[in-house]
Amino acid sequence: MITKYEESITMCIKEAIKQQYIYGASYTITNETSNSQFYLGTQGTGKYDIAITSNMFYDLASLTKVVGTTTRVLQLIEEGKLSLNTEVGEILEGLKYPQLTIANLLLHNSGLPADIIGARSLTKEELVNKIKDTNLVSLPGEKVIYSDLGFILLGWIITQIDGNLSSSLNEHIFRPLKMQNTGYNLAKKSLINFVPTEDESQRGGIIQGIVHDYKAYLMDGVSGHAGIFSTLEDLVNFTSMYINNGIFAEKRILSPQSYNLLEKYSGRGRTLGWQIWDGDPTKLWHTGFTGTSIALDLKNKRAFICLTNRIHPTRQKKEWIEIRKEVTKLFYNEY
Repeated sequence: MITKYEESITMCIKEAIKQQYIYGASYTITNETSNSQFYLGTQGTGKYDIAITSNMFYDLASLTKVVGTTTRVLQLIEEGKLSLNTEVGEILEGLKYPQLTIANLLLHNSGLPADIIGARSLTKEELVNKIKDTNLVSLPGEKVIYSDLGFILLGWIITQIDGNLSSSLNEHIFRPLKMQNTGYNLAKKSLINFVPTEDESQRGGIIQGIVHDYKAYLMDGVSGHAGIFSTLEDLVNFTSMYINNGIFAEKRILSPQSYNLLEKYSGRGRTLGWQIWDGDPTKLWHTGFTGTSIALDLKNKRAFICLTNRIHPTRQKKEWIEIRKEVTKLFYNEY
């Protein structure tokens, strides 16, 4: 039976589709014992006028930061292979800012800029060198600047420790969580099930089944800040683990230590990897540029996942960004 707040969320999303702010959405509201999954609208228009159904693949964009990178870094801390005080220069060579810590990167207070200007004119090698050589724009710990660069570094750190970022996330997160349709570079699967993103002339038209983020694209689709594709069904398993104290199918993925760290390091609207909703460290959320979002209510053991391709066919469609906040507010305010 659909609840009143689920109905309110559905009404908001239906109106967004009606106004063509988005073409469709896959979303779910889950708790410890049940999950209600909804599929509305289509992938797009023309040849993309395909009804949204289960097991369609979405480019998660910056949800990569929490679904993949943050989760693995917390595991590495649990394993004693990293600490929040570990300096980046202890693991990676050739950096202009080796004194930055793992905590700085996870909290987005490293002082790194948000992005690399002019990345679209660079080669992969040039991009890597620019990231290593970029100047800080503030002192470490001084202010929060949401930065892709910090999570690119975290991806490199995981690679240095585990040998391969994609394989590491598969082995330690996706396979244990039975997320069989999650990972980098999944386009070997039928493209018809990949929800398209932007129409970009520089890349030959509509992007489908290939990572949208250009920096991740330059890095062969594999990065700590973006690049993961997934389905609503797989993400239900991920959020189930988070709201059940790190356990999925009687297997521990995250320990109580990680939850203690998430609470301890909460402040200025963020904790390790995640944003915090309304100053409450038990309410974690994150968004992705393509239109995706995850909200976790750890106290009440509930989760809200909403996947869209709001940048199809153009990133100029920004109305969904505010609507996404409204539906997330509806989820959190149910209690």
